[in-house]
Amino acid sequence: MRRKIFITLCSVLSAVFLTSYLFIFFLFRSVLFQEIRQQQINLQKYNETIFTSYIDSFSMVPFQLVNDEEIGELANTNNSSYLDMFRARELLRKKFNNYLNQQLFTSNLDCRILFYLNDTLPMDSYCDAYTLSEHVALRTCQVYSSRLVKDQEWYKRTGKITWSPYFFINKDTDELCYSKYVYNYAINSSSEGIGTVVIAIPENAFLEKISAGSITPNSRFFLSNEYQELLYASSEVSDSLFLSALSKSSGQILRDSTSHERYLVSTSSMNQDLFLTFLTPLSDIEQIVITALFPYILFVLIAFFLLICVLYLLSRKITEPIISLADLISTIEDTRTFQTQRFSVYHDAELQVLCHSFTALIQRENLLMDQIIEENRQKRTAMLHALQAQINPHFLYNALDMVSWHALSKGEDSIADIVSSISNLMHYSISRPDSTASLSREIENIREFIRIYQMERPCDIQLIPDFSPEQADQIPIPKFTLQPLVENSILHNANLDHLTIRIQIHRQPDCTEISVTDDGIGADPEQLNAFLRYENTSLTVSSGFGIRNVNERLQLHFGNNSHLSYQKDSDGHLTASLFLMSAPLS
Repeated sequence: MRRKIFITLCSVLSAVFLTSYLFIFFLFRSVLFQEIRQQQINLQKYNETIFTSYIDSFSMVPFQLVNDEEIGELANTNNSSYLDMFRARELLRKKFNNYLNQQLFTSNLDCRILFYLNDTLPMDSYCDAYTLSEHVALRTCQVYSSRLVKDQEWYKRTGKITWSPYFFINKDTDELCYSKYVYNYAINSSSEGIGTVVIAIPENAFLEKISAGSITPNSRFFLSNEYQELLYASSEVSDSLFLSALSKSSGQILRDSTSHERYLVSTSSMNQDLFLTFLTPLSDIEQIVITALFPYILFVLIAFFLLICVLYLLSRKITEPIISLADLISTIEDTRTFQTQRFSVYHDAELQVLCHSFTALIQRENLLMDQIIEENRQKRTAMLHALQAQINPHFLYNALDMVSWHALSKGEDSIADIVSSISNLMHYSISRPDSTASLSREIENIREFIRIYQMERPCDIQLIPDFSPEQADQIPIPKFTLQPLVENSILHNANLDHLTIRIQIHRQPDCTEISVTDDGIGADPEQLNAFLRYENTSLTVSSGFGIRNVNERLQLHFGNNSHLSYQKDSDGHLTASLFLMSAPLS
């Protein structure tokens, strides 16, 4: 019992503690999740501002070239003199150096500005042809021919998107490159433009200028362009994760198909040309939650341990008197020798109620035991009397047999017959009088009774069973069920010289009706039925087996729906009907 109470209390309080902890955990997790998401949004907005300012700064170079007449004139110089073309090329490079100095001053970035002339311009043939990966150390503005780069992918894409820049990464030099197609309408209004401006910034120098610190230990970010090309990643990113992240909107959850890690995605766009995407693992958020809740968990464990100790002491205090009472009760072997004063040591109100109730129970049990002992004594006395009484019937049977034999030896057949009938009647009445017998056996007993009665009062009594012996053998009834009815018919018609008693059977599926009809003077059936219902009538209770006895024995053997009733038939003769419902009760 103590263990059950202790376990029940611990289970309930543990459930309360666990529910509250889970509620706080998920509440804190939700708050932290929103906080980290807001940090990502703020960081993205900040970086978006920085990126936009740099892009605007880069875009100033091609924008200024549109109306720069001197640049346009130098780029379109067409002279047969090599010296004049050389001078024009150097002046063009010097002019571009001014843009470089302006860019360095504006953006404070260590970068290169390269200008690849359109191969349709005459100046293109007088310029050196170099790729982006050559002469990286030169920090002056260089004017190159586009002969070596016009077939490269970056140059082709720049030409396709003439009104917006194209960002790409030069893997040979680890530079983030900005390329923009340049027009100059002051001199040359050709739709092909005068060339392509490339601003190459070392990757490390550019990333130092932006705030891209990790929000969590394993969070990552990457840069991509409008062609979904990866420009930079703070850590290694698989292709599937990269493409999946680009397809998600800010605030959505991404599940990596390779590592099955889940990430919080946040993406921002700079003029639809450059994209910055942050990925924060949800496992990091969970770890931050667990770390932040560690003091709370420690406090809960300590409080839970102390609570268990208190519950143990409390349950012990509650159950100890009950266990003591149970132990005391278990020592009772005989309630007659137990001293109920031992219950007086318990002072709790509830235990006193139990002790008083148990004391009363012991007293009632002792009283019942005394009654049982007295009843057993009386039963033994009755059994002795019954055994003694069995001697007399056997003596009478033997005596009657001797009288019958003596009468036969003297030729007194009538005396022998009457003695034999008396012996059979006594044997039927004495042997198991409460048991059932077949209807045919009951009829034989009635004939013995009639034979004895006719010896006393000679008269013509006919007993007519309207059924076959086979039918009678299949119907069990209590002994002396029909005999009292036939006896009443004979006794109430004693003045008649002739009496006919007819016994009939009517079988139904759930009921068997046995009727006894005589052609005597009869009686009032209403008074007889009222007498059976224990109503006040002029009839008196006779000795022996009366009709009430027959009715009650029918109900005991066949159920309460079985009964005896009286009525008159169509000829006015009194009929006693016995209704036996189904089979006799065991």
